[in-house]
Amino acid sequence: MIGLAFGTVVVLVVGGFFLLAALLIGLAVFAARRRRDAMAGFAAAREWRFHETGPGLEDRFRGRPFGLGHARGARNVIEGRYEGRWFLAFDYLYTIGSGDDSNHHTYSVVSMSLEPHRTPMLEVMPQGWFGRLIGGLLGNDLQVGDPAFDDAFGVRTDSPAFARDVLHPGFTSQIMNLRDRAWRLQDDSLLLLRHGHHSPQEIEAVLGSAKMIIDAIPRHVWDRLDGTAR
Repeated sequence: MIGLAFGTVVVLVVGGFFLLAALLIGLAVFAARRRRDAMAGFAAAREWRFHETGPGLEDRFRGRPFGLGHARGARNVIEGRYEGRWFLAFDYLYTIGSGDDSNHHTYSVVSMSLEPHRTPMLEVMPQGWFGRLIGGLLGNDLQVGDPAFDDAFGVRTDSPAFARDVLHPGFTSQIMNLRDRAWRLQDDSLLLLRHGHHSPQEIEAVLGSAKMIIDAIPRHVWDRLDGTAR
């Protein structure tokens, strides 16, 4: 009788475990579908385009988190124009490891076009674990000379002269509150990145930050990049 009772308990426990697992999977699927529908509705209301997947976007940009791990992909892609500039917003996913040792990562990515300009790489990261995760390095490549800014952000660049032109005192004071995301100027795009998912409403605020960053870059910097400076 004891053995039978114990076996019944084991069956109930195992059955309960699988039932809970199925319930959690079902809830995750429901939440993902609900978020996808919200993204699609948000985009349609603004005459932007929504795509459930974005083939090729996993290879569109350089630098972390792109190129890490495997099973890389883009989901819930919104594209359109914001105040005259083309943008993309999407979930970027990749996996590190395999089997029971696998870890799945998701990033919020918002990209705004710099066309017709192209820039050297300039990356500004909030200090702390997230900055290290994006930058892959401790500390700064460059100090701009503003103690508050240098304490709050790490800077990496392949052109110190370009970085100093962009990160002028007026600019650094404007972006002091932008500490929840890393951002990167590179080639023809500005990227804003953070770990996790963004909400539909968050996208518009991030686009506003992206436009602010681009507009704060002095005209003479663009002229020099274009070879038209006098």
